[in-house]
Amino acid sequence: MIVLQLAVDTVSATALYALVALAVSLAYSGSGILNLAIGQIAIAGGLAAAAATTGGWPLWAGVALGVGVGASLGAAAERTLVKPSIGRPVLGAVLLIAAAIVLREVLIGLFPRTSYAFPVVGGAVRVWGGIVHIADVVTIASVAGAAAAGVVVLRTTTVGAALRATAGSPGAAELLGVDTQMVRTASFAVAGALATGAALLGVSHFPLTAEGGVVLALRGVAAAVAGGYRSPARVLLCALAIAAGQVIGGFYLGSGGEVISDAVAVGAIAIGAGVWHR
Repeated sequence: MIVLQLAVDTVSATALYALVALAVSLAYSGSGILNLAIGQIAIAGGLAAAAATTGGWPLWAGVALGVGVGASLGAAAERTLVKPSIGRPVLGAVLLIAAAIVLREVLIGLFPRTSYAFPVVGGAVRVWGGIVHIADVVTIASVAGAAAAGVVVLRTTTVGAALRATAGSPGAAELLGVDTQMVRTASFAVAGALATGAALLGVSHFPLTAEGGVVLALRGVAAAVAGGYRSPARVLLCALAIAAGQVIGGFYLGSGGEVISDAVAVGAIAIGAGVWHR
């Protein structure tokens, strides 16, 4: 059944955008600044991984390199751009946009092709008369595992407690002995790693290209903003709406599905900003 195939594709895309939203929310919780460079950071890590595997590196090594690049760029962005902007979120967001533009131009120079290949899990199985791609199942399972691990870390570890304290009140957290600077840097590093993971898992949904960070950032930021950063249910709902526009709209309208998806994302940002950020 085509309905089953569309449903699995939609859930897979939802998982990807929710993972990017998780990365955005994590960085925001530590700093109060919206990481608008997250898409380009993810693409940089993804392209590094693609270049490594194309050059003969084992898959695990390419993934490790890509995730490391994403984490390093995230940490560098926090140290150089976010740290001086604490308490001035608009300035921080503008600096991150500028950094994303510069990084995009650098990547275009280093990776000039229209897209780059990265290994995906091939194959498909028939379920109830429909086709389910193994890559989508791997994506859903990977994101679910990452989300579960994140919940455990946030709720049961001292690192999670430090992040919650920093998000609630940085001043009070410092009085309790929390190194809020380290928490912010770590949150941006982990965010970069998570977003890179989304870029690598999503190669069957969108190609790895130097200019691909804008779309990934738009959809992930939209889900995070619409969810108020701290509501997993609202984040998932928004990610689902964006993914449904892409997959179902694409099935009926071809490239028009991308337009629908981005329109939903823009609307979600506007609604989320109005409802949760007054």
